[in-house]
Amino acid sequence: MHAAIARCACSTAEPLSARSCAVIVPSRSAAEALRRTLENLQITEQSTALILPDLITRAELYERLHQHADGCPRRLSDFEREVIFRRAAMEAADGGAPAPFRLRPGLVAGILAFYDELRRRDKTIGAFERLMTGSLEASAEIDRGAERLLRQTRFLAAAFTRFEARIRASTGVDEHGLRAHLLASAPRAGGPAYRRIVVTIPDQAADSNGLWLADYDLLARLPGLEHLDIIATENVLSAGFHQRVHDVLPGIVEERAGGAAALPVLSAPPTATDEAPLWSVWRDREEELAEIARSIKSAEPRDLERTAVVFQRPLPYLYLARQVFADARLPYQALDSLPLAAEPFASALDLVLSFVSTEGTRASLVELLRSPHWSFGVSAEGVAAADTVLRDVKYVGGWNRLGRLAEDAGEASAVAAGGARRSTSAKAAVALRAAAGAAAELQGLADAPFASVQIETLRAFILAHECLPLPSDEWHGRHLRARAAILGALESLVEAHRAHDDHSVPLPELAGTLRRWIEGQTFSPRTGTGGVSLLDAAAARYADADEVRLVGLVESDWPDRGQRNIFYPSSLLAQLGWGIDADRLAAARAGFHDLLQLPRARVAVSLFTLEDDAIVAASAFVEELEGAGLPLEPTVDEPRPRVFTHEALADQPLAAAALSGAPLEWLTLRTSRTAALDAMFHGAAGAREPGVYAVSRVERYLECPFKYFAAHVLKLPEDRDEESGLSAQERGQFLHAVFQQFFTGWQTQGNGSITTGNLALAVAMFEEVAESQLATLPESDRAVERTHLLGSAAAPGLAERAFAFEIEQGGSVIERLLEHELEGEFVFSSPAGPRTVKVRAKADRIDLLADGTLRVIDYKLGKAPKPARALQLPVYGVCAEQSLSGRHGRSWAVGKAGYVAFREKNPFVELGGSSSLKEAIRAGEERFLGAIDAIERGEFPPNPDEPFLCTWCGYASVCRKDYVGDD
Repeated sequence: MHAAIARCACSTAEPLSARSCAVIVPSRSAAEALRRTLENLQITEQSTALILPDLITRAELYERLHQHADGCPRRLSDFEREVIFRRAAMEAADGGAPAPFRLRPGLVAGILAFYDELRRRDKTIGAFERLMTGSLEASAEIDRGAERLLRQTRFLAAAFTRFEARIRASTGVDEHGLRAHLLASAPRAGGPAYRRIVVTIPDQAADSNGLWLADYDLLARLPGLEHLDIIATENVLSAGFHQRVHDVLPGIVEERAGGAAALPVLSAPPTATDEAPLWSVWRDREEELAEIARSIKSAEPRDLERTAVVFQRPLPYLYLARQVFADARLPYQALDSLPLAAEPFASALDLVLSFVSTEGTRASLVELLRSPHWSFGVSAEGVAAADTVLRDVKYVGGWNRLGRLAEDAGEASAVAAGGARRSTSAKAAVALRAAAGAAAELQGLADAPFASVQIETLRAFILAHECLPLPSDEWHGRHLRARAAILGALESLVEAHRAHDDHSVPLPELAGTLRRWIEGQTFSPRTGTGGVSLLDAAAARYADADEVRLVGLVESDWPDRGQRNIFYPSSLLAQLGWGIDADRLAAARAGFHDLLQLPRARVAVSLFTLEDDAIVAASAFVEELEGAGLPLEPTVDEPRPRVFTHEALADQPLAAAALSGAPLEWLTLRTSRTAALDAMFHGAAGAREPGVYAVSRVERYLECPFKYFAAHVLKLPEDRDEESGLSAQERGQFLHAVFQQFFTGWQTQGNGSITTGNLALAVAMFEEVAESQLATLPESDRAVERTHLLGSAAAPGLAERAFAFEIEQGGSVIERLLEHELEGEFVFSSPAGPRTVKVRAKADRIDLLADGTLRVIDYKLGKAPKPARALQLPVYGVCAEQSLSGRHGRSWAVGKAGYVAFREKNPFVELGGSSSLKEAIRAGEERFLGAIDAIERGEFPPNPDEPFLCTWCGYASVCRKDYVGDD
């Protein structure tokens, strides 16, 4: 095929003829691959000078033909066509043919693409409406789906008709108007754009990059075109293209070129046999590329320029190659389309759109101010301070509230006491004022009266606040390329709206249009100038290579699934000339066999088993290897050599001689450090002096020693997820405040125990107290917390469960001690004898009963703690007996202790439920003293009582979790 292209397009007898010749290829990367191949064939093999033809895609062909057309109106941009079509669609909906769906930006673009495909298949709007209506009308009265499709057809036909009328009334032409103009015009005086066109891609039935029926019609009748060559391999022709090309170009002359070439060998795994697979299987795409790099580096010296890695889907291979091949010091080159949406500048623009669309929620506000791509004159400390302010006031967005907060923050900073506090408040005020200023600048994006003004508002904001990289920065060129594409698109969109439809666009629709356009755009950066070639399957067909590695042979990639029509089923589309899946599958299989026969020396195939932690199936194409007729060459099973930098750093023996720069410096530092088994790396922080111990903190030590160390020794702030309502800690404090106020009032009125007789009075009084406390909460939290406290028809509230516990337990209550402080030196029993410890604690509730016993109660919003970790009740009981001795003129002994846990099945979980209370208290004393001893020894290893607690631990970012285990 390569030789046939060279003979047609690069005639050595008439080298200047190449100037009037065009070769149509599927993509720019395919054009680059073909350019190198033609140079190899003509210059290397024949040692002659070479004038290359134009190597262009289908879209570029229309651009060149338009440039050379005499008297042709200007070409409408894609933005202009979309703006025109949006207005035409809205007029059609208002004119009596309403759409059966909401006209979202993505659907408008999809409908326009459907119109283009209809016209490219050489079908008129009238034929479309006649065929669809005739198929749907008969069953519309009894079939809801058919009736909806019929309404859709009428809407689409009306929208298409209005769209064409608006195009004719404009000062430009689109692709379809250009075809009509080219066919109706004579060649210009200087000669046609091309005298010869060589088509190397099949039709649309075989390839999504192929030619349409209208394209073949244009090429067959294009004035001034003298030669039209269609070049295809035998595999592609036998997959159905042979018959279809004769149908669209009847009378075309066939010529078989070339003879039987030597087949490459199939490089198979060492275990490959008649029953074992002929392909390699790896864990994921990264490991797949790593093994290719390893095999190339460890093989005999070869010309890397003639080695190609071929994939169906460029991403994520192109991104992975930057890491894998760079780590292996393997040079590579790539020229492929990358998504504009993956560029940092595009992500920065998305932050702006999110900020406006959500009216500045806390997350979008902080992300915008923190972005290194925007400048607002705010420090990182100021953003953090503002984030704290917004979190404390539970800010959820809104321009008016943001403005008030900015004003309030400025006033608070002026009256704040203390230098550090005033400085923090001032920084927060600066950040909030900057956010409010940005909101004011972007206000026109939402409420400007014209679409052009809306977009100009966004463009002005970008130019005012963008941070441009320095010319010396590595990402300078990449940033400017993405910036130019996005700013150019905004400018084109402004001009399109001014010229064709300047009605205001709702903000969600405008943001959706911009995002969809960015997501649909690609650019082709050049990576590397030599080494292994990374090519997609379409471009690889044009490469001249000795060795080809086909990667990613999984079901989701091979064959390429393409895009299905979202408007009509395939049975209806067949009437309009739409292709069938069987043709596309047969062509994909033919293309795969072409790739197997492409290299001069050898070909290898590999796949992987995991994609995003999900198991993926192998492509059916791998089963074609056995019948491909390629000679088999099993690879030699040899020890795996080390070729990556990380292997030199991690595998024994360490290979310092293979390193340089920062990796060598890091390895030198690492080998000079203390051994990793040293106790200092496993939680040993040195002995500590005895102090005053808070019981809740010691219980946290039993939960995880490192969590205690981080919170109470290092005093680090705990990372918490943002919550829309009250946090668990805030809800617990609120609950304790409600119960304390209730029982204080209950006791002041002379009421004793809660019984069935006074339950109604208790409930009424509790509701009164709860409502007074709920009034102190933000309005958005009141309904949720009211349901927690008072219950609903679906579940009882906290008060009902607490009162049920007291009624069940009985006993005459003399006094209730609420939020009772236990502070001082207390004596605890231990196997070694009595021991005095300084304790600071606060018991939720202690009931003094008439029989001389204490009832110690602890409220828990969740479940009761595990008995093996419970400390609070045993320690509270011991301390209460000692501190309350003599109260009411008598001594007291713990008679009952337990948790009122609101997520437990039973309202009261008794301490020592599976043993005696005395044994439970004694065990708790031993745990308490044992934890204190460990704290004073300075033992703080990451050793959670339940490993799953690491999942939501607030100190995960500073914890050496590798010592905990896989859980």
